[in-house]
Amino acid sequence: MRGKGWRIAIRMGLMVVGLGVAGVLYAFPLYWLVATSLKGKAELYQSITLIPRHPTIESYGSVLFDRGFWVLLKNSVITCASTVLITVTIGLVITYPITRLTVPPSLRVAVLNWALSLRFLPPIAVVIPYFAIVRTLQIYDQPVALIGIYSLFNLPFAIWMLKGFLAEIPLELEDAAQVDGANRWIAFWQVLLPLATPGILAAGIIVFTFAWSEFLFALILTATPNAQTFPVGVQGLVTQFEIIWNDMAAAGVIAMAIPLALMLIARNYIVAGLTFGVIREK
Repeated sequence: MRGKGWRIAIRMGLMVVGLGVAGVLYAFPLYWLVATSLKGKAELYQSITLIPRHPTIESYGSVLFDRGFWVLLKNSVITCASTVLITVTIGLVITYPITRLTVPPSLRVAVLNWALSLRFLPPIAVVIPYFAIVRTLQIYDQPVALIGIYSLFNLPFAIWMLKGFLAEIPLELEDAAQVDGANRWIAFWQVLLPLATPGILAAGIIVFTFAWSEFLFALILTATPNAQTFPVGVQGLVTQFEIIWNDMAAAGVIAMAIPLALMLIARNYIVAGLTFGVIREK
């Protein structure tokens, strides 16, 4: 028994050490990003220091105001929020009939397979055709082009995620509401939608994160700050003669902070949404 106890203790110790090392390896780049953003140019090029000697937020002011990145930040927020609204709305319109109504199984399979087909090709394979379409429609360098493409690429994820959430809500709840005199729209709005809110918020925040980090389409389909998003502006800090490390670090912290803040604010909804339907009654 003593030998077995020692083996368990050693395994637990190795597990704790392994998790600690993994946590340090994961957290250190984030810490280094924040630390670099708080250093001035003089300190940045003098020596390598783990802790900023003279912390300053000058880089944040330089990025947002001197370089005008607040416009790109606004473009990203508007584009991603519009993408979430369109994607979740269309996802609900598509998933509600195939999960709550009596439809042929072949139709349900066809809709889900169609959704998957939208993501069969990587973005790099379709960026040139999309560029030609955008130029033909005369929406080049306009946010509406990015909103449409982001919505199209994130729609399969929204459909499959929402389909799982809606399928777990008992049909009897809507049936009971209709027996009490409610029509299908009222049953959807007052019964189904509140129950599906965690799943909808989880899907919306994850779609927002995917759209927020997209770079390729934003780079190809925009040319001016009127439509460019924040990631496109960050790559502009790599110039022909130098890399502006502290400004780039500050931009990275800003880009990371917004989706992280959303995750923290709505963490309970995200956990509830992602675990919805995992525990089922037998």
